[in-house]
Amino acid sequence: MTDTLPEMWWPSPEAFDDLTVEDTEEGFTLEAPDDTECAEWLAYWDQDEAHHKIFEDEFIKVLTHYANKTLETHGENEKLPDGRTEDREQA
Repeated sequence: MTDTLPEMWWPSPEAFDDLTVEDTEEGFTLEAPDDTECAEWLAYWDQDEAHHKIFEDEFIKVLTHYANKTLETHGENEKLPDGRTEDREQA
């Protein structure tokens, strides 16, 4: 019998209210209070190296997508000093 790796799943959006993320020299530390949906989600993905690897890859993918999206839209709705919205790159 072949073990298949689980597909990434995410908790409900409200569960992220309990998430604490700390940026450390080693990377990110994610924590949530015990007995919360977010804590159960973190524990599931930290149960062994295979689960942790899936989580790490997906987490980095989501952060990269968010960063790229932010860079693409940065200043999109900003007004230039003269009140125009075009030529943002020159400004």
